[in-house]
Amino acid sequence: MESLHADNTDFSEFVRSFGEATARLQETHAALKKQVERLQNELAEANERLRRSRSLAALGEMAAGIAHEIRNPLGAIALNAEMLQDDVADRPESAASVDKIRRAAHRLDRIVRDVLSFARDTRVNAVATSAKEIFDLATCDCEAVLVTEHVAIRCEINGDCSFSGDGALIGQAVSNLIRNAVEAMRGSSVREIVLGAREARLRVADGGRRAFVVLSVEDTGAGIPAEARERIFNPFFTTREEGTGLGLAIVHRIVDAHGGMTACCESAVTVEGRRGARLELSLPLEHASMAAADGVSLGEAVRRRIGGGSNIHATAG
Repeated sequence: MESLHADNTDFSEFVRSFGEATARLQETHAALKKQVERLQNELAEANERLRRSRSLAALGEMAAGIAHEIRNPLGAIALNAEMLQDDVADRPESAASVDKIRRAAHRLDRIVRDVLSFARDTRVNAVATSAKEIFDLATCDCEAVLVTEHVAIRCEINGDCSFSGDGALIGQAVSNLIRNAVEAMRGSSVREIVLGAREARLRVADGGRRAFVVLSVEDTGAGIPAEARERIFNPFFTTREEGTGLGLAIVHRIVDAHGGMTACCESAVTVEGRRGARLELSLPLEHASMAAADGVSLGEAVRRRIGGGSNIHATAG
């Protein structure tokens, strides 16, 4: 009887241990499944960003060619409109028509200049810089509009946040984001911009992680609709009545040439029952990441990075 009791005890212990092992295996399987799904989503996002980079590079080259073809006849139209305006100064109706032609030509010229700015062959000169230097440069550049629009600005830099990059180009990108934020807050009683910087390890297209400096511009405006967040960096896309929609496309092109990424999300701060927007620019922390782009043109830097299947392009993880 004692032997039978011992056998039953051993069997019960075996069943209990087996049940616990099975439960742990199921938990591990579920955790691994979630991890695989997360990795698949991250890699899909990285591939989508790479596809977008290729599309923007091709569009930039095409847009530059079209803009150059348009510029000469457009200049002739504007010049003749100016001359004609003097000839019809004594005829109000004709003068009004000529003035419409002149203003339309000037507007088209602004669009052409924006297109050329988006596609221009600016050189990427990577040097040691920091988030503080970039923010100082951008706030100085935007000082007039910040004062005019009564917008407060503050910096929150977490860590050293030094990296290798073209300070002038990245400063231009941050300036564009600040100006967009100012426009987004024109209707808000609270007008504040927070410039943030932190270091983070982000997942890249090869499945690993690399160190990045993440620069962010956060506002207290009306925010960006969820359906528009994936499109705001596309050329010619804008949610405003005025503008060409190239400001954020230029930002994307600059960050892309540095081997980084752009992202748009809601602000962490709630103002008047609504959240503003936070735009992030993630730039590689390692100096080696910019070696292929140092000293070459902006367009060439993008072509080198996406043409060879580079894994520098990152997605948040």
